[in-house]
Amino acid sequence: MAVSAIDSLMNPNEKARVAPQKTMGQADFLKLLTTQMQNQDPTNPVDNTKMIADMAQFSSLEAMKQLNDTVSSMSQMFKVNQAVQASMLVGKDVVVPGNKISLISGNAPIALVDIKQPLTDVKAQIRDASGTLVREYAWDRLPVGQGDLKWDGKDGSGNALMQGNYTVTAWGTNSEGARTAVGTLVAKKVVSVDVGSSGASLNLADGSAAGLDEILRRHAEQRAQEYEADRLSMRKPERFPRHGLPF
Repeated sequence: MAVSAIDSLMNPNEKARVAPQKTMGQADFLKLLTTQMQNQDPTNPVDNTKMIADMAQFSSLEAMKQLNDTVSSMSQMFKVNQAVQASMLVGKDVVVPGNKISLISGNAPIALVDIKQPLTDVKAQIRDASGTLVREYAWDRLPVGQGDLKWDGKDGSGNALMQGNYTVTAWGTNSEGARTAVGTLVAKKVVSVDVGSSGASLNLADGSAAGLDEILRRHAEQRAQEYEADRLSMRKPERFPRHGLPF
């Protein structure tokens, strides 16, 4: 994102400051009211009640305008903060929903399962571009949470696989005995950032996009999950077996 984009967020009213004022301010109203009183008909003076009502109405409108300006300023600062946060992610990998993995030499592939409900007989499979199964994971049961498969780029026999594109899928059995698909998360590189009225958006290397709020929320949930798992493990480790989980 160009620096000028952030500058435009920092100074949204730059043109408004140099443009001639077209609306009546409080000073203009008081000047108009004073002139009206000075030139009123002595035989038919301005009604005091009406004058007070007009002044009260104007004061109310002025207060509303100031409130709107304050909210608008806060909104702009929020967008600036999001733009700065998003720009710091350019060139880095973020974890987003998806099932496509790019195996590149020197980069550890990242693939996670996203368990929304306790499941049994869970399986996750990784297949190459031709659809051939190259790696499979299986668990008797998995709790709610996100777990890293810790795939090392090798097949089930420990042989290093060729660089290229791979697909991960997962499923399990729910409490009602029905097979259900399991969501998967993969890492994608951020190449640029867009800032719009709805906030900052991260443009990813595969042409897709992800909202910054979504990335931050998922990161916070994962950190909270890890903290809770560590806390429970320290308090009563004997009651929380890991079931051979890879995460």
